[in-house]
Amino acid sequence: MTFLELARARYSVRKFAETPVEEEKLQAVLQAGACAPTAKNLQPQRIYVLQSEAAVARIRGITRCAFNAPVVLLICGDVNEGWVNPFNNRNSTEMDCSIVTTQMMLQAQELGLGTTWVCWFDTEAVKKVFGLPVGIEPFALLPLGYPAADCAPSPMHANRKPQEETVKYL
Repeated sequence: MTFLELARARYSVRKFAETPVEEEKLQAVLQAGACAPTAKNLQPQRIYVLQSEAAVARIRGITRCAFNAPVVLLICGDVNEGWVNPFNNRNSTEMDCSIVTTQMMLQAQELGLGTTWVCWFDTEAVKKVFGLPVGIEPFALLPLGYPAADCAPSPMHANRKPQEETVKYL
């Protein structure tokens, strides 16, 4: 499968099978995140693997968007470690975490696992419930597991704007 085929095949899985994720596949997904590029290679990402029954129950208590996945990756960043752009004072941590999350999503797809990128959660509740240290900001959840047999892409999955609307040549 080419990269473009992989990228097109990936969709947001919102219904997971009860099948556990094998440790070697979980580690491959985490490694894909670990080798993601970050601004100045500062690597401010902090990934929390929620896989114990208690941790998964806690995240399900915060958001309905865990979709009963057997594993949920909580993607956070240490905002004190992110690069700050001197021209606009923007901190790169959230962008860096987005790159990490994307690489993990695509690695999961290659391994036959499903994911969905979730931002619909109360970040303050996550910080409190999981006791995140000061400066560690949660940016995304990545439910991870095998898609349920009857899972299918959203009807909107293949809808893409024409490239003329999103790409400009100067």
